[in-house]
Amino acid sequence: MASLLERVYSGSPSGGRRKVWKSTPRTMRLCFYSAVFSLFASASVLDSLRHTIYLSPVQIFLNIVIVGGFAVAYAAFWISQRYWVIPVLLLSETVLFSLLGAHHKGSQLIAVGSPLHRQLQVLGVIGIVSVSLGYLLFAVFFGSQGARYFRAHNEIAMAAEIHRALVPPIHKTVRSFEIYGVSVPSGEVGGDLVDVTEDGESWTGYVADVSGHGVPAGLLMAMFKAAVRSRLGDASTTELLAEVHRALYPLKTPNMFATVGVLRFSERILSLSLAGHLPLLHYVQSCGEVREYAALDLPWGILPDQTFHSTEVACRTGDVFVLLTDGLTEVFDRSGKEMGIGPLKEVLGRSARQTLPELFNSMRAAALEFGKQDDDQTMLIVRCS
Repeated sequence: MASLLERVYSGSPSGGRRKVWKSTPRTMRLCFYSAVFSLFASASVLDSLRHTIYLSPVQIFLNIVIVGGFAVAYAAFWISQRYWVIPVLLLSETVLFSLLGAHHKGSQLIAVGSPLHRQLQVLGVIGIVSVSLGYLLFAVFFGSQGARYFRAHNEIAMAAEIHRALVPPIHKTVRSFEIYGVSVPSGEVGGDLVDVTEDGESWTGYVADVSGHGVPAGLLMAMFKAAVRSRLGDASTTELLAEVHRALYPLKTPNMFATVGVLRFSERILSLSLAGHLPLLHYVQSCGEVREYAALDLPWGILPDQTFHSTEVACRTGDVFVLLTDGLTEVFDRSGKEMGIGPLKEVLGRSARQTLPELFNSMRAAALEFGKQDDDQTMLIVRCS
């Protein structure tokens, strides 16, 4: 069984089987060692049947524990690559069986050479051979298929690292605006994107939610960010979305799209574009009201030729703007009821004076309290000061 793990983990390019083994959940490691123990305990029972001598319950128990326990030890030291311990274990097992005399004490229960004696010996040998052959076949199967799994596992882990590098937490001050953005993926590789760029007196912040999950969504998200950053300059929100659409639409699969919300401050004007995205939430400090700005366009990437619109957003000292993804609104309780955006508006209305990290935590806590997170949860918060 240990050789099985060696072959499986040899497919791991990032640190070998020890690193992958440590990343395996504890329950799965316990399951593996239990399987090793049971397999070799079965072989011990078959061998005892083959000898047809009387064994006390204590001897039977010790046989099973010693054979199964030493098998687990062999597997553990082989996985940890401490090969020098294995000969010590072999010697220890041999000495222990000699001292206990587990295979040499007890009276013969069946006459040697009798038909029943011969049959039990044959059946015992067949059983041991069958168990051994089954082990070898499983080793071949998992050695080939398991290597593919761990290669994919490592590729996903690498993609997750790239995702963390592409979507780091954001907290900065640009002119009279404090900006905070963070994305919490639902899996190892998220499809949400939050980014802020600044160019002198201007800045652009956006949130994008790519359809689907996993590596394909993460790849499109990475291309989207690269395309946005290469086309910012003096482009308006509508020009930016149109240029990114022209660049990336031919490169994506037909079933992929993204909802996008863009805020841009330039020449003392705050403009907004929403392509199929959730409404922008605007906390107006002067009246304590939370307003919504609804999307005017289809999601990005739906049609080969798309146009996008923008609207001006009034901005006064103390106002707070929130762009978020549907991972915070499409949360369901145990009865299947969807939370929606209403509770988040309420949290924003009563918590808008908190620091931006605290406000994010308050709004996300409301979603998590309502139901389990099933999608990436991303938010861009802007306060005008």
